[in-house]
Formats: sequence, structure tokens, C-alpha cells
Amino acid sequence: MLYDFDDHNLFITPKIAYFPAAMGGASRHMMVNGSSHRIAVKIKCSDNELFRVSPVYTLLEPGNAQRLQIVRDPGPAKTDKIVVIYKTTCASSARDAFECDLGAERKVIALIAKEDVTMSIAPTTNLKSILRQSVQKS
Repeated sequence: MLYDFDDHNLFITPKIAYFPAAMGGASRHMMVNGSSHRIAVKIKCSDNELFRVSPVYTLLEPGNAQRLQIVRDPGPAKTDKIVVIYKTTCASSARDAFECDLGAERKVIALIAKEDVTMSIAPTTNLKSILRQSVQKS
């Protein structure tokens, strides 16, 4: 299943990323505003010592997309998370929109660092790749 049933205001893909614990790595994700309103987005991480994210704040106009870059430094194997906080806004800056967290919703991206992963990977969301994999398994 490629889509959430619960909320199409902000679509995030992929929702999980794997990193080699000993080497660290990077993962790219896509955030898409599926609503008819401007959305302010704020990114939080469970471990700011190991992870860097860009952008931390952004505004998404209706129908627009923004790439989210997550970089992990080398460190212990463990599971962390990115929390994507978002809300509709008419503010001119995403930072200003979050002076008050009222009305904010949340989505989570799982960040898994393992010893047996040799490179940063995220499950594919490319439809051609998914179809090719399902044909090869048949």
C-alpha cells in the first residue's frame, strides 16, 4: 500500500530509513502537501547528536513537494525517529506558524541503524521498481 488511509493533508514517503550504524549515512524523503491550504512543517528528531535534518522548518503550498534530507553520523546501532509536525497556516514563515502548537498534527519517520546494513537504504516508492520486484517474485 502506497498511501495512508488516515490523512492526505501531508504525504511523506518513505516512512522508514535504514542506516549502517558504524558508518552513518543519508536518506532522502519527500513531503507533499495534498491539501488545499498552505501547510507549515517543523521537523524534530529523537537524537540530535547523531542526526541532522534539512530543512527544519518549511512552508508547503497546496500541491507542492519538499525534499527532506536526513543525515546520520556514525554511532551505536539503535532505533530513532523523526517527528514531522505540521499544521495549516497563513503565516509568512514556518517558524512563526509554530509559536503556538495548537492545531498541529504529527507523522513519524522510523530511523533504524543496524550493524548488518552496508549502505543507507529506504524502501522504494518508485512504482516501476515496485512492479518490477513483484514480477520477479512471481
